[in-house]
Amino acid sequence: MIDLDKINERKEVLTKDIEMIRTRIAESQRKISDDQAMLNALMGAFQQCDAFGKELDDDTPLEEVGDVENSPEED
Repeated sequence: MIDLDKINERKEVLTKDIEMIRTRIAESQRKISDDQAMLNALMGAFQQCDAFGKELDDDTPLEEVGDVENSPEED
């Protein structure tokens, strides 16, 4: 027979399960965020390798190549 004590015991088990799942979801979201940051870093490194490869194939001296980030600002 079901009584109030059994219902409350079941609620306690469910509460623990809910908290466990919430914790797992939070950990998964943190891992996704970390993996996204790592992917962005790897993609940047990949693009940098492409840029270095183009520089090696380019016969133009480095002094003549413009770099927007390092160019003096015009007034």
